[in-house]
Amino acid sequence: MMDAASRSLIERAAAHLKRRNEAQAAQPIAANGDWGNLAAPVQQPRAAKSQAAAMPIAEAAPQQSRRQRRAAPQVEPTAHSRQVNIDRGALRQHGIALPSAGRSRIAEEFRIVKRQIVAKFIDEVDGDPEAARNRVIMVTSAKPGEGKSFAAVNLALSIASEQDLKVLLIDLDTRHHALQEMMGIPAGRGLTDLLSNPDVDFADVVLRTNMPNLAVMPAGNPDNRGPELLSSKRTRDMFEEMTQRYSDRFIIFDAPSCLASSDPATLASLVGQVVFVVEADQTQQEEVEAALSLVRACPNISLLLNKVRASATDQFGSYSNY
Repeated sequence: MMDAASRSLIERAAAHLKRRNEAQAAQPIAANGDWGNLAAPVQQPRAAKSQAAAMPIAEAAPQQSRRQRRAAPQVEPTAHSRQVNIDRGALRQHGIALPSAGRSRIAEEFRIVKRQIVAKFIDEVDGDPEAARNRVIMVTSAKPGEGKSFAAVNLALSIASEQDLKVLLIDLDTRHHALQEMMGIPAGRGLTDLLSNPDVDFADVVLRTNMPNLAVMPAGNPDNRGPELLSSKRTRDMFEEMTQRYSDRFIIFDAPSCLASSDPATLASLVGQVVFVVEADQTQQEEVEAALSLVRACPNISLLLNKVRASATDQFGSYSNY
């Protein structure tokens, strides 16, 4: 159950975001962007104590000009890519839920989160070609340690469990490689190598996995030019190409924290959705507002309140007994 302090933080951040959008856009926020719309709490095990998270979906939806998309070759770049085996033991050790393992609490709660994320694409794509960008999602937070990689991996696995959807999960944090550690896969060439070397192709850095519908791209070798690479024309072209090539795939970026790196602010205008992770009882209102202002270029922002203390009366508490 979300405590009063955590709920108050989210509500104040929501009001801040809503006021900012009302000042920037003449159109009001859609009804389904109401900050009172809470999804299920999401637990994240940790050594010291039990935590949970709740995801209030909030949308910042200023109107953006349409960009002319260039046609990209319809080829599958992972056809000859290397395959790696995701370590299920490493996933369990980090509290990651496998939807195929049964109706665990975490798996069920991320199904709720997933539905709201996927709906932004499915419900709008027929009427708006720009809605295809809603398949490109960036997961970030205000500060390190709030659980963004935990959320990114759980969300990717949940979407990949769908019968007709695929996921490309991209690690954007070259400093910590948390995604590779959680999944038990080796670090290697990845996104930075793709952006810095014209001779590197998608097939060289996209890794097929032993889990159906899921591919992974490591962060790649550290490069001091990382921020400049992300702001380059090559990155913009890569995003356009990915949305064209992967017509059936959600692309999820596990990005660094907003107040620790300029990368989220750089990518905000290129992604269709931002999932913003907030650590309960730790992240301050001023930090949330400052971080949200850095990613305001994204048309859809959702907040995920993480590490909320669980109680016996929380929703989905009995699912593990099914």
